[in-house]
Amino acid sequence: MEGEKVGPLFRKEEKYARAAASSWIAHPAVRSALDAARPSAVAVTAPLLPHMVDQVQCMRFCWRVCGIGALYPDGSQEPNPFDPEGPAPWPLTDHERRQAGYIAAAFHQLVRAITTVLHDAGVPLDHEWEGDQAVLATLLLLPVLGYEIPWDGKIDEFAAQIQPPGVSAFAPDGRSASARDGRPDAMARNADRIRKHIRADSGGQELHVPYAEGTGRKPPRATVIRREVLAEILADDPAVTVPQILNTYDYSDRTPGGRLRRELKRRLEAEERHVPGKPSQTTLYDDLAEISGAPANED
Repeated sequence: MEGEKVGPLFRKEEKYARAAASSWIAHPAVRSALDAARPSAVAVTAPLLPHMVDQVQCMRFCWRVCGIGALYPDGSQEPNPFDPEGPAPWPLTDHERRQAGYIAAAFHQLVRAITTVLHDAGVPLDHEWEGDQAVLATLLLLPVLGYEIPWDGKIDEFAAQIQPPGVSAFAPDGRSASARDGRPDAMARNADRIRKHIRADSGGQELHVPYAEGTGRKPPRATVIRREVLAEILADDPAVTVPQILNTYDYSDRTPGGRLRRELKRRLEAEERHVPGKPSQTTLYDDLAEISGAPANED
């Protein structure tokens, strides 16, 4: 993948993931549940703890145990510590390697049990989402390695340090994606743009379905491009409204309206197509309703 194109998309995913983690880590029930379960976690993972020499190695262990493999804008993945052929494997003995699978399974079972207990206690985490499980697993082991969790401090800053997985996950070939409960529409659009880049890298084809009677004609190219630009604007700022777009249409591209005007002109001229004038209020409401599948924000 081309990092310059997908980098901003990944950063939005990471930013929302940090906000999602911050929303539940500070819940009082989390600390007490982790403190109670930590002795069991130590007993289960004891043979592998010497390999968790820092926070990064702890994170890699927890992510892999919970089935998370971080993908980066350049297409690379976070190294798998259990893969002897990978870029940064743990120097496991044959005995440790044989034990690793059993340890990972037992530890993941413990983590799932804790997340279920917390869910039942009203903690706003997605107990079935591997990303939230991985964050909780990391919180479970970090104090064992000498790291302090600032329970009474700035949890948002701490959440950034532990690098929580995103709120979306993608199949390796980019054909499908899954999501954490509560993911907003703007982040769903952002995730689908990432998925399309992954799919393109995996040989995805640009297949177009021809017009068929009864399905309606496809919209004009200017409409398609306008909606693409609007979707990108909403992905960056979901609070943007139609009045804001109309009121700033003749302003600089740092405003939502100016950005729409500039991008619409640039993309249509690149295809040697006619550039229409300022869209009407009705047109923009129809566009935003089509993009989101719900009525546009009229505030």
